[in-house]
Amino acid sequence: MSGLFSNSLLKLGAAAASREQMQTVISTNIANADTPHFRADQRTFSDFLKQRLAAGDDISPARTQAQHLTGSSTEPLSSTAFKRSNDEQRMDGNTVNVEKEMATLAENQLMYELNMKIVQGRLGSIATAIKEGGR
Repeated sequence: MSGLFSNSLLKLGAAAASREQMQTVISTNIANADTPHFRADQRTFSDFLKQRLAAGDDISPARTQAQHLTGSSTEPLSSTAFKRSNDEQRMDGNTVNVEKEMATLAENQLMYELNMKIVQGRLGSIATAIKEGGR
């Protein structure tokens, strides 16, 4: 089972945190849909994920004992992100398109739930390995 103790679980955590940031951005855009001269935040999930991964240059787990396995990974985490186009400005200067933001919000929520299902599967695999190893 390659990748069981790799840093892919940490990357999945970074992806979940990036989805959470994206949810906040979209919610803020929707909340300010009627605010004159409000500019919609156009950052994408990919922007947040890159920022998180760059901030954690060494995202491998701490090795507190010599018997611990290293946290290296060869499998990359796919970060396909949706592109958000620049919205047209309304007469009041606001650039929020509520319909697009609501669709993006729904997509982001589904992707977050998928991410959490993958994390649950990984943790379930680790739990199974621990239970079976103790026999």
